Amino acid sequence: MGKYTRSIEIEASPDEVFDFVNDTEKMNKAHEGLSKVEYTSKGPVGVGTIVHFAWKGGEFDAEITEFIKNKKVTYRTIEGSKFKITGSFILEPTTKGTKLTNTYDYELPYSILGKLIGKFKVSKELDKETTLWMGNAKKALEA
Repeated sequence: MGKYTRSIEIEASPDEVFDFVNDTEKMNKAHEGLSKVEYTSKGPVGVGTIVHFAWKGGEFDAEITEFIKNKKVTYRTIEGSKFKITGSFILEPTTKGTKLTNTYDYELPYSILGKLIGKFKVSKELDKETTLWMGNAKKALEA
């Protein structure tokens, strides 16, 4: 299983950052690597909400499993998904605003050799894409 973590400090309050990462329209603009993020279940966003992610490498549906206002959102892929991913947005107040941490635990659906090759490729892509979207989020929130 692969693991990835990236953090950034944003000069905005935890509630502003929390609202941003849970607003699919804002995330679609900030996260250029994703072609679409949308909530596909009805009702307010919280535990049990289904989120659809699509990008050039594929797509998957995930369920929000933890939702702590202004602190943390965790989601995991739904049973039967080709990808096994658990991701989190963790927010911590700082003297300047908020430390936003994005984590991923993932399992690739390949043979052992494919997993080794994929791990390096996936880690590199995750780093590139996460660094880009977090920088875009920082710019948008600090504007």
